Amino acid sequence: MARAYKKRVHPRHFEVGQLVLKRILPHQEEAKGKFAPNWQGPYLIKEVLTKGALHLTDVEGKITRMIVNADAVKRYYI
Repeated sequence: MARAYKKRVHPRHFEVGQLVLKRILPHQEEAKGKFAPNWQGPYLIKEVLTKGALHLTDVEGKITRMIVNADAVKRYYI
């Protein structure tokens, strides 16, 4: 069973300086209903922590203390 699961899971690798979008989770105050956006951002990766955690900042550098899991972000392409 584990082998079948791992066959389909592709790990994501993020690097410092990449732009990402952060998912709005249902328990956050930004989740306002059915037609609200599902993603926030773009954010800049400031630091890649262990076990898939990312330290994000705003593009202008205003927000500095946002640590999220790597499964709650996706790459943002310009």
